[in-house]
Amino acid sequence: MSLEKIEIFPWNKNFDTGISQIDQQHQRLVELLNLLVSHLAFQSEAPTLNTIFEELKSYAIIHFKTEEEIWRTAFADDPWATNHQETHAQFVVEVMRLKSENSDKSFDDDVVAEIVSFLTNWLTLHIIDADKRLAKAVLALRSGCSRQEAKRIADEQMAGTTNIVIKTVLSMYERLASHTVQLIKEIRRRKQAEKKLLDTHQALCFAKEDAEAANQMKSAFIANISHEIRTPLNAVIGMVHLLKRDNLTEKQAFRVDKIEDASQHLLSVINDTLDLSKVEVGKLALESVPLNLPSLVQETISMLDDQIEAKGLDLKVECENLRGHLHGDPTRLKQMLLNYLTNAIKFTDQGSILVRASVTEISPTVALLQFEVTDTGIGISSEQLPLLFSSFSQAEASTSRKYGGTGLGLALTRRLAELMEGEAGVESTLGKGSTFWFTAHLKNEPSKTKTNDSTAENAEALLKKFYRGQKILLVEDDEINQEIALDMLEDAGLLATIASDGAQAVKAVSKSEFALVLMDIQMPVMDGLEATKQIRKRPQYNSLPILAMTANASVEDKENCLAAGMQDVISKPVDPEQLFKTLVRWLGAIDETQGGIACKQVKIKSTRL
Repeated sequence: MSLEKIEIFPWNKNFDTGISQIDQQHQRLVELLNLLVSHLAFQSEAPTLNTIFEELKSYAIIHFKTEEEIWRTAFADDPWATNHQETHAQFVVEVMRLKSENSDKSFDDDVVAEIVSFLTNWLTLHIIDADKRLAKAVLALRSGCSRQEAKRIADEQMAGTTNIVIKTVLSMYERLASHTVQLIKEIRRRKQAEKKLLDTHQALCFAKEDAEAANQMKSAFIANISHEIRTPLNAVIGMVHLLKRDNLTEKQAFRVDKIEDASQHLLSVINDTLDLSKVEVGKLALESVPLNLPSLVQETISMLDDQIEAKGLDLKVECENLRGHLHGDPTRLKQMLLNYLTNAIKFTDQGSILVRASVTEISPTVALLQFEVTDTGIGISSEQLPLLFSSFSQAEASTSRKYGGTGLGLALTRRLAELMEGEAGVESTLGKGSTFWFTAHLKNEPSKTKTNDSTAENAEALLKKFYRGQKILLVEDDEINQEIALDMLEDAGLLATIASDGAQAVKAVSKSEFALVLMDIQMPVMDGLEATKQIRKRPQYNSLPILAMTANASVEDKENCLAAGMQDVISKPVDPEQLFKTLVRWLGAIDETQGGIACKQVKIKSTRL
């Protein structure tokens, strides 16, 4: 095995006895002792250490037998030989004791110190002193001396300078052993620190994986809940749109307006929740299209005109310093501004609201846009300001009870501002009012294509004027949503054929000619994605516009729609104005190359499923 080695007993001439067979075995014995200390230092597992202990014991027994045979041949039953033999037995017993006491656990610092101390003393006193003394006597016997003479010669040679050397070596090895023990302790501390760091890293990795899995589950759950709420909400909003076209009494119109307000509020909560979830997992994609900022501000304000008028507030707008050709995400900018305006109206009972939009910094490629909404409302205390932009947080619980709200709008606004490489914040004085602001870095570049606002301004009129009678295939499984979409399309002068699932849609396209297909996604029998793929397999339908009309509103859902062969996505609940704009775009009502409006002439036979 690969292991960093520690030589607590480096082999040198002090170990030589003059008898080559014993010296060779001593050298192997020292190697095993050093190996044992190395494994102790680097905290090898108990089974590995037990194996080394066994090898050390086995080799020591072999070595001792070799020694004892040489000593016995020279000294017979002389106390020098018998006493030496007893030290061999004691060594084996001590080695096995240390092994048995720690066979199933790691060796702590005290045990390691005990082992090193034992080996140091035994090695120096036994090999350098006892073995060397006996070896000198054996060599003297072999040269012709008597036993007594040989023992005397050995004692003389081991006295004086040699004795000083032995003591010096013993002292040196004791110091070396002490340093080794300290080194082992330091290695152990580092190993433990490394293990703790590794364990912490692994725990963080597991926690990260768990968090990512939890985020994915949360996103899937929120997306599913969003779909389940959007589908019936589409029916509510759609019915309200149709009801408002009827001749309602003043009381009925008032009630319908309340239903519409409640529906839009619920839709706003759903959108904020879903968007915040997507931001948190990094899956919210931003558009980059040419912006008409004065129009964007005006459209946002127009959504709240009734609320502003109902409270008698004075609304002022300043959009004087809007320079450059800015590109950004108009939907998200409206959403952010709408969050601020809604709060300003909610918390201001009298006085005024100021909306200010300006470009504070600009370069040839980038501009810094800043929006501010200032009100004369209730204001916010300095203690509560840090909490405002946290998810599900409001200034205080009583605020939520009195004014309502989820606390998501401001958190989402800050997250969106950060996605646009900007910031969001507030300045406020309790009892005097607040100024909420956000910034966004936007691209500054001339638009390559001209926009035609006539489409946005009167899409339904364009449909009636240029596409009356065109056939649309409406693929929708929900009967209420079928009825609503059918009424919207017929009011715009279009003829709609209904298919209740993807399989019916594939058959309908093969039997009749349609100008456009509106395709739901989640349906029985065959879903909208598979139906689109089946239709696109036939070359004659490659250019047929297929638009998703679905409650699945995530980025992944839209990407899946486009990947299946759809050209665009209309989110549910369906905004009639947005539906009509999208239909105009894909039916080709605007022909810029001729500088005006033209209509495709398509001959279609009426078909009803």
